[in-house]
Amino acid sequence: MISFELQITRPGFSLDVAGEFGEGITSIFGPSGAGKTTLLNCLSGLVRPTSGFIEVNGNQIYSEASNVWIEPEKRRFGMVYQEGVLFPHLTVKQNIEFGWKLIPHSDRHLNPLEITEILGLYDLQSRMPEELSGGERQRVAISRAIALSPKLLLLDEPLASLDVPSKTSIINYLRRVHDEFNIPMIYVSHSVSEVLSLASSAMLIKDGKGKGFGRPADLLLAASVNGSGLDMFENIMEGVVAGSAEHLTKVRVAQIEIAVRKQNKKVGDKVLLSVGANQLIITPEEPKLLSARNVLKGCVKEIWSNNGEALAEVDIGSKIMVELTEASVKDLGIVVGQEVFLVFKSSSVKVFDA
Repeated sequence: MISFELQITRPGFSLDVAGEFGEGITSIFGPSGAGKTTLLNCLSGLVRPTSGFIEVNGNQIYSEASNVWIEPEKRRFGMVYQEGVLFPHLTVKQNIEFGWKLIPHSDRHLNPLEITEILGLYDLQSRMPEELSGGERQRVAISRAIALSPKLLLLDEPLASLDVPSKTSIINYLRRVHDEFNIPMIYVSHSVSEVLSLASSAMLIKDGKGKGFGRPADLLLAASVNGSGLDMFENIMEGVVAGSAEHLTKVRVAQIEIAVRKQNKKVGDKVLLSVGANQLIITPEEPKLLSARNVLKGCVKEIWSNNGEALAEVDIGSKIMVELTEASVKDLGIVVGQEVFLVFKSSSVKVFDA
């Protein structure tokens, strides 16, 4: 557990935040310039705050009042940045083992070989960084940070420069890392999709101040109402091409089929589908005679609402988020546990190679 109260003052900017994060994956999110990276750098020790304190499991690593300052390298935090900066003259294996070889044997709790297997890098160990894709480089950077057996893993928008398939892949790897190694994570992002897909709790920061802490969906909904500058939510689904006819291609996702614009792909090809939460229509009755090609039955699992706006989570075999209004929820009589239908056009679905 990490708890903190931090203040930092710079020309034209100030940060004043307090929080207590548990053992799960916590997201710090907000618009650009809100102070997310500054907060992360304070926690890591790369920036010294003006005042306040930081405690990890009850032990102070910084306190201005008590004149406590633990150097960054002694905090045992792993750090991953937006660009997976690797040593260009070292192989994947050597990059991952670089920091691991520098720490005492008594602190080597994780095996680099096991890490490469879990992050899908086992067959890439002999490659040089220039031979890797952006997603592969980022996985190596994450592996290198994990190899230090960190008390806490800090990630500063690690997926910002990656394409959708790479983002989805790394989110899945990060979930597995947390489950396998039980490493708490603090994940900085302004992507709604990433926060909802990964984090169990979240802190909203705006203009250098903490605006809320709690469940990601609750905070994100409030943030969107108040004009946070966050990205809209994109539902990402893994699927397999089931076939094509006329102007459409059918993609099987779990036990359902989704119609998309015709793709130049073979049956069995793996793909990723992306559809915005604001592109979906929800109705309690099955509609008839529509131009929209997708009408999917599902069950409402949760509803969040704030200041006239609402988000609904619908299970259609995989989780789908739908953006609507409080008025439409009330008028349609939509409640948790209810059977509903989701309607969307094939042209609303973006298709990517998996």
